[in-house]
Amino acid sequence: MSNKPLVLIVDDDLFMLDFLNDALSERCQIITAESGAAALQLAQQQHPILVITDVQMPEMNGYELCQHIKDDFDISDTPVLFVSALDDIEDRLQGFEVGGEDFVLKPVNPQVLDAKVAHILRLIEERRQLKSQTQYATNTAMLAMTSMSETGLLLEGLKLFNQSNTPLELAKAVIQAQAMYEVDGVVELLLPAGQRLIQNKLGPASELEASVMQHMAGMDRITQYKTRMSITYPHVRTLISNMPLHDPDRCGRLRDHLAMLIEAADVRLVSIVTSAQAQQQGSAIEGTIASLTTTLANIDELQRSGRASASLILNNVMMRVEEALVGLQLTERQESSLMGIIHDGLEDVSSTLLAEAHFQDQLSNVIRDLQRAVKQI
Repeated sequence: MSNKPLVLIVDDDLFMLDFLNDALSERCQIITAESGAAALQLAQQQHPILVITDVQMPEMNGYELCQHIKDDFDISDTPVLFVSALDDIEDRLQGFEVGGEDFVLKPVNPQVLDAKVAHILRLIEERRQLKSQTQYATNTAMLAMTSMSETGLLLEGLKLFNQSNTPLELAKAVIQAQAMYEVDGVVELLLPAGQRLIQNKLGPASELEASVMQHMAGMDRITQYKTRMSITYPHVRTLISNMPLHDPDRCGRLRDHLAMLIEAADVRLVSIVTSAQAQQQGSAIEGTIASLTTTLANIDELQRSGRASASLILNNVMMRVEEALVGLQLTERQESSLMGIIHDGLEDVSSTLLAEAHFQDQLSNVIRDLQRAVKQI
């Protein structure tokens, strides 16, 4: 029996079936269907790990097939990858609404297809690992909902945000806060240097979800279309997929509460990023002070050693001059005059060294102050 993951490919075009089969046969074990109805039956019988389907098919198109899969409890977790020549926002939103995982555009590039399938297979494994944790979080959220009002849920969400110290922790906290209101959403955090962090309740968001979030950049602060609602702030965005339209009053309250949650998350993200940047700057300053202190201490030691050496040299010079004068047979007056000139020169040098010593002491005091500052950081 093959250890390769089982993948179902659906297309009414036999040429495309063969093409997709050849592109993925090394990575996956392939089964095929030529219609949506046949594919649904195969999916229910063999439970493939992934379904790749053409969008435009007669009788049951790819979106309808995906909706049937998501409505079937036994196979609802099966990701669906659409193959389509359509690439406008309406088609992507329709794919997102029925629960699709990603799009591959026609004409299909085999390398792009293989990369997307590999990415989805990695996500499936990550989601399996997170499933037990997600179930626990969901149960905890449901218990909390029975004992807290909607305002209490808002306060609980703000508490989760304040306990978050990294962007990833904050994204998970937003997902958890939304789950307490019984809604599912995708959350995007805009980070420095153009980085983006996009999460859903199972972990990293799909490529399709990421592309929809990208299209949200130019939307109004709050935009609602049927059961979907987007909330956009400068650094945090969310797209809710299941607003309760059957209960208009609750829907209105959720609109307000979720907007306040995202606004609070936006403020918290700015605080997290600013704190991280300040910490990096503080570490850099600390390193600079320590390096400067070491350098100044070395200079101080060299200068003090230099002054001591200069004093010894001057004394040696004076002794050698006195010894040399004995052999020169100078008159007493000549000897006295020459010694006076030498002595005055040595006095000038000594005075200069004494003046430098005063500034050297000041430098030593500065070094001690810097060393104490480094210890306190």
